Amino acid sequence: MEYQAKTFNIPALDGISAKSIEEHLALYAGYVKNFNAMSAFLPEYAKDAEKNNHALAEIIRRRSFEFDGMRLHELYFAQFEGGSTPLTTSSPLAKQIEVEYHKFEYFIEMFRMIGLMRGPGWALLYWDKEAKQFLTGFSGEQHQGHFATLPVILALDVWEHAFLLDYGALGKAKYIDAFFKNLNWGVVEKRFEEVGK
Repeated sequence: MEYQAKTFNIPALDGISAKSIEEHLALYAGYVKNFNAMSAFLPEYAKDAEKNNHALAEIIRRRSFEFDGMRLHELYFAQFEGGSTPLTTSSPLAKQIEVEYHKFEYFIEMFRMIGLMRGPGWALLYWDKEAKQFLTGFSGEQHQGHFATLPVILALDVWEHAFLLDYGALGKAKYIDAFFKNLNWGVVEKRFEEVGK
């Protein structure tokens, strides 16, 4: 099965230009294309896995990078659909954030600092249903540092491509502020409601 790049209904954003979103979406489509291309080699190489072991190993290593780039960007772009929407203070998500972080503002500041860590990657909020708690993390690049099996509730792309066009190489903090300004918390709340039961 070939994966298809999804389309997103993203309105005009405050502080993130249409050109930046256009180029970012093209990059996302590249992840989908690359994952499909790599996957297409596997059946042929598997006919003689011993002979093709080096090529197979390289494809297997690189496919997770492409796949995670595809999936994380799908989570990321979906968070802008419908326009900026504040967190519903009575929602299960808001209540759980207060339980764990005392105040919504404390959580935002901590998550923002994760995004400001040096290096390319993603600031991610996961939900651990077994422990009934959030886990925050930083995925180096996008295929390392994940909490295996845990669903992602909130995804912030902090690769340079997300902010370079609008803010330059030193503009990550301004971009993160723009990200939260445009975030549709309703999308994030729905994700949590689907996995938090």
